[in-house]
Amino acid sequence: MEDPHISHLVTVLTDRFKHFGENVFDLDAELLELKHPVTKLALEVEVVKDIERQFLENVGYKKAHDGAILIPVSVVGSRDHEEWYEEWLQSNASVGGGYYWKRLDKFLSVELTRKYGPEKAGVTVKAIDEATKSIMQRLANPRRSEINYKGLVVGYVQSGKTANFTALIAKAVDAGYKFIIVLAGIHNVLRRQTQIRLDRELTGVRDMISPEKYIDAPGAAREWNRLTTAHNDFSITNLGLFSTFCERDTPTLAVVKKQTTVLNNLISYVSKAPVELRQRMPVLIIDDEADQASIDANAGDPGEDKTIINRHICKLLDCFNKKAYIGYTATPFANVLIDMNAEAIKGQEDLYPRNFVVSLPEPIGYFGASRIFKGELARSFVVEVPDEANELTRRSRVTDKLSIAIDQFLLACAVRNLRGDKMKPMSMLVHAFHQISRIMAVKKIVTEYVEQIAGRYSDSNEAMLLKQSMQMVWRDYSTNSEKLKAGLGTNNFIPEFDAVWFELANVLKSVKVVELHSNSDDSLDYMSGNEVKVIAVGGNQLSRGLTLEGLMISYYLRASRQYDTLLQMGRWFGYRHGYEDLTRVHTTATIWGFFEHLALVEEEIRQEIYRYEEENKTPLEMAIAIKGHRNLMVTSPNKMGAATERQISYSDSLNQTTWFALEKPELLRGNLNLANSFLNNINEQYGFEYRTDSHAYVAESVDGDAVLNDFLNRYSFTEASDTGGPGLDSIKLLEYISRRQSGGLHPPELGKWNIGIVSNVKPVEGLEPVWLGGVEVNMMQRSRVVTNKGYNIGVMTSPNNLRISYDENGKRAIPTLLIYLIWKGSKAVARTLKEQKKVRVDLYHGVKEEPIDLLGVAIILPESRYEPNDYIGQ
Repeated sequence: MEDPHISHLVTVLTDRFKHFGENVFDLDAELLELKHPVTKLALEVEVVKDIERQFLENVGYKKAHDGAILIPVSVVGSRDHEEWYEEWLQSNASVGGGYYWKRLDKFLSVELTRKYGPEKAGVTVKAIDEATKSIMQRLANPRRSEINYKGLVVGYVQSGKTANFTALIAKAVDAGYKFIIVLAGIHNVLRRQTQIRLDRELTGVRDMISPEKYIDAPGAAREWNRLTTAHNDFSITNLGLFSTFCERDTPTLAVVKKQTTVLNNLISYVSKAPVELRQRMPVLIIDDEADQASIDANAGDPGEDKTIINRHICKLLDCFNKKAYIGYTATPFANVLIDMNAEAIKGQEDLYPRNFVVSLPEPIGYFGASRIFKGELARSFVVEVPDEANELTRRSRVTDKLSIAIDQFLLACAVRNLRGDKMKPMSMLVHAFHQISRIMAVKKIVTEYVEQIAGRYSDSNEAMLLKQSMQMVWRDYSTNSEKLKAGLGTNNFIPEFDAVWFELANVLKSVKVVELHSNSDDSLDYMSGNEVKVIAVGGNQLSRGLTLEGLMISYYLRASRQYDTLLQMGRWFGYRHGYEDLTRVHTTATIWGFFEHLALVEEEIRQEIYRYEEENKTPLEMAIAIKGHRNLMVTSPNKMGAATERQISYSDSLNQTTWFALEKPELLRGNLNLANSFLNNINEQYGFEYRTDSHAYVAESVDGDAVLNDFLNRYSFTEASDTGGPGLDSIKLLEYISRRQSGGLHPPELGKWNIGIVSNVKPVEGLEPVWLGGVEVNMMQRSRVVTNKGYNIGVMTSPNNLRISYDENGKRAIPTLLIYLIWKGSKAVARTLKEQKKVRVDLYHGVKEEPIDLLGVAIILPESRYEPNDYIGQ
């Protein structure tokens, strides 16, 4: 146990550092002055070193924590919303925003510092804090007399959604929510995993022996009322009446499966409490994997009943007068396709996220589809194998490709042992089938192969041949590890083969093969305190929610035909701290291609959410388009909700440059010169006339070929590859314009354009007008939105500017090019809370290159009669 006196001295040292500042504080002198707070004697050298270590960790943690800027994206509904959380935080500032969050914050800072170091821990905790604060700002005030809120949080597969909603629960309880229900998937193993996690970080109650550190249990006045345990999903045995929990000041927690009997039991139990007690109790339902089972597949059909799990969730919500429902998912395809009019159609409760949608930023150090399956490092991460699933069971013995994957896992375990990670979990995934009989057959094959390797290793006659075979696998494996090490910028130690070969003896003693399915007694126990090296052979239980700790090698042949199922099967997504270079995915070329496609789909959905936020749209105005695929379905047919074919074309669209390569002055200067030359020619041929209603100089009926060939095809758009930001897909946009101008099989549609040079109605004080294209304009001022990567100025256009594209009937029917000249010295302007409190900085803040005025463009395209539809959406 840590000496409280030592902790006190660390705190004293940290407080003095804060008081004097980094430039004045002399650590060596301060350490020499330290005395034991009770005995007043000088401290032993080892104690002083420990104090120094803890102090430096605290300083490093705080620097990283305070310096991190990680901004979630959110689309907020105006329905019944009030700004309340900022005021609540200010009134509770003395307790760090609340008792339960403050203790979780402290617990995470210590545990993550121990696991990852102070810098990464600081950034991680800050990200959790900021993300959950953003969600709380969108959530309803629990002190209102009536609440009915629905929201959706979109994360990444294996990216820490549980950490997010654990922190959210702590903050919600601090703010006044009294009953927390977590719907933890459909499998026992995931529910149990979630219960243990919430107990470890919130309630402090242990249901089993475990070496894992648990948060200290709160005192009696703050203790949690648990309706479920790690061993008990939901049983009313020894629970007492629910009415007693309604009357308590302390929070109540239930972690249950999305299963009919369980939900029925919970509804029955809750319903027995008097209505007046339930009406006063604010309830928050967290739906983990909200796209699984929760969706009402019959939402848009007034003649059909709700699907069963959806009906139970809505019935549970109906038990309360003050209720909020938040769905969490990494695969929101089905959720955004729920018919947003279903509530009106059926006149019943539904789960459409009409109050808010929050898209969490990709966490630092996260390995997702883009990092693994796309880019220069993909061929080091991914090992292409044939589709040999049927061959596996037909031959009833290991294939060459599977044997290499298993060999790599054994080698990886040896490397991690040598890196000092011997007692950390290490896992391999084998996923080829969902049928139990075939899973059992594969487990037998894998077990026999591992036993054969162990036997050969200990046989002096066979050991030399095995060593030669393993060395061949090692050459390829270690070569790619070196490439990954360089590409990822890690400093992971890669040992010599002889050391790895020697360490294999210890690995082979501890490795186990388990099968995970509904009929199996095998389980994954990463909390036993024992050495865990496991090869998990499974099907559906491995496909959603379940975390495979320390997953390094995956052998994956099961090609689902649905976006959401395929992404959820990617158990290799997540964090690989300390073994990034050892991660491999053995899969087919077809599945590899599927995941490349899904990486683009993920990026586009998040860009769509970002666009709706920028345009201040509400969730009820969202109509997210999801890129289609000729061989894949977006989700299962019964979850398609209000989905219809949506156009990939840019028909009826507003496209604008919001991302700029500020570090490339020559590119920016080239755009300015191009625009001046082009607009001068337009002015000579067509003339510009100032329109007060649009705040722009306008030239009408300009030849479309000139717009495309003389300007758009020569303008340097900032693509994703230029800044690391989403960028504008100019290639597809210009292809569409070209296609609709030439017409092809159909008549051309974009022959005549309007061009507008926008002038600032309220010029920046002290900034003189400039000449552009032969007209005098006031430059625009646009500061920058703080993002995790790239340079983004947000939306440029105003509704007035868009009038240039209107025809005489007030319809957006004229293709239009808008030109914006943005002042390089643009300053950040403070925004109000009502404007979503975006963090903004000066335009060139932190950019080392020469500031250049920006030439931004907006392209408005009317509705096309002929462009084919190939996007899915509402």
